[in-house]
Amino acid sequence: MGNKWKEIWNRRKPAAGELDGDWQHVFLELKRLNGYDVMGDGIPLDAFLNFNAGLMEHLDLTEGKSVYEVGCGAGANMYLMQCEGMIVGGSDYAEGLVETAQRIVLEARELAVMEAADIPTEEKYDAVYSCGVFSYFPDHAYATRVLERMLEKSRYAVGITELHDRTKRQEYLSFRRANIPHYDERYEGLGRLFFRRSFFEEFAARHNLHLVFPSLELAEYWNNPFVFTAFMYRK
Repeated sequence: MGNKWKEIWNRRKPAAGELDGDWQHVFLELKRLNGYDVMGDGIPLDAFLNFNAGLMEHLDLTEGKSVYEVGCGAGANMYLMQCEGMIVGGSDYAEGLVETAQRIVLEARELAVMEAADIPTEEKYDAVYSCGVFSYFPDHAYATRVLERMLEKSRYAVGITELHDRTKRQEYLSFRRANIPHYDERYEGLGRLFFRRSFFEEFAARHNLHLVFPSLELAEYWNNPFVFTAFMYRK
């Protein structure tokens, strides 16, 4: 992953006292740390909860099952899933965000700082997923290595959300340039990796996986028109 993005994520710290409130307050602060305060007036709690409910449904998660997140950031999703009675684990390359997650997700089976392509696979989980992280990878070869690790770590399901659609690249850039002054200068060296659905179709075919592209959107999120989601399952 690019060093500039890593520097940005490592600068994100919780505001004083923001991790001391009720679970809703803590969850929203963790989401803010994970980057959801960048554009717009903010996404309401219900939108996040509905998205997570859909995510858990597609990962076939219920109380007592185990789930691992690649690129967990400050641990918002892990925190919510732990509250729902699941066994959680995760990792992220941003040390500061992982330190925040370790303060909140106290019963994580695994929670460490590492690159996505280096996740250990000895410990298995019922499902392994990643939310909004693949677009920060340097290239598709790296993304393939991460998928290989995710599949090896999962007993059943692998999910990836917020994949930037290659066919929507120009629309995405036009939107960003229209909404962020001097976008190209501000985001120089901070690229996005775009994907075609065929990338996942070919991976699923090589590994004999059942693949679906469900409609799983975070309500009121500006990014929705430019992204898609992929879930793969062992047959």
